[in-house]
Amino acid sequence: MATQAADPSAGPGRARKASPLRICIVSSVGGHLREVLELWPALAGAEVFFVLNDRSELTLPAPHFQITHAERDPRVLWNLVELWQLFRRTGWPDVILSTGAGPAVPAALLAKLRGAEVIFFETFGAVEQPSLTGRLLYPLTPHFYYQWPHLSSVFPAGHYVGPVFQPDPESSARRDGGIFVTVGTSSRPMDRLLRWLDELCAQGQLQLPIFAQTAGATYRPQHFSAQPFLPAEELTERLSRAQVVICHAGAGTLGQCIKLRQRPLLIPRLQRYGEAINDHQLMLAQAMARQGQAVLCQDRAQLAAALQLVQREPTTLDRSQHDRRVLPLLPKLRALLQQVAVARGKVLD
Repeated sequence: MATQAADPSAGPGRARKASPLRICIVSSVGGHLREVLELWPALAGAEVFFVLNDRSELTLPAPHFQITHAERDPRVLWNLVELWQLFRRTGWPDVILSTGAGPAVPAALLAKLRGAEVIFFETFGAVEQPSLTGRLLYPLTPHFYYQWPHLSSVFPAGHYVGPVFQPDPESSARRDGGIFVTVGTSSRPMDRLLRWLDELCAQGQLQLPIFAQTAGATYRPQHFSAQPFLPAEELTERLSRAQVVICHAGAGTLGQCIKLRQRPLLIPRLQRYGEAINDHQLMLAQAMARQGQAVLCQDRAQLAAALQLVQREPTTLDRSQHDRRVLPLLPKLRALLQQVAVARGKVLD
């Protein structure tokens, strides 16, 4: 039930409803967007809109706008102009909410100039080292949260909240979909993984049927079915039903695996092969493997050995014992947004 604020111009006995808290979710697409969507339940009652720096394959629950994709280059200055024009046209937000990457920085700078709050969650993919976006935004907001406890030394004034991704106890126990491979949505090819799997198929080492989502790959598999992209719903269905998941170590993909209670075989994208701009996926894969939430395969031999094991003993990938109890993240965020709404004379039903 919306509260009502007195309107001095309305006269005695007359009042108008306070407007809802206005939240702008700023995100790049892919893993960052999947992360921030996990926070959606805490935003109920707010007027929410998205600003993205590319087209997304996901169906978004609120209006969205697209700005220029800036990849750590001067186009980020143009983002400032685009965001200024957008906010002037559609209304300035009370809150900027983001998990990164690049577009969060110009949005946060404009928000601070207008007295808005900035709430930032360091990405799940920042394990051993902070992201560039995190380093830039940390001095700008007291509402800075991180998902790995050892980042406390990097962000001493920040707040550890645990992972935004949580296992879904109602995820399907039906595992009859063979081997599903996904390399995310990056345009950078990850041909070595597809070539390894093609060779293993040719050698008769894979007894289960295999299907791959290949994104920007230039290699075309000869011994199993593949296509570059899948609708989001089909991707989730294949991940859910797979007997074995083989994937890169992108935060969004791993988040889906956590939610669906899959324990994947991980082949992280590596900088030396031109598959990523740095080796953050390797650090994330190593952290997941240490916690028993994934199996790290760093070369063809390790992948072949892992596949032989899981085909012989399917319970190897049972992850029920590895589910982690997470901190009450959503109630914390909801309480913060309620405080912001009260301070700004807005409502959050």
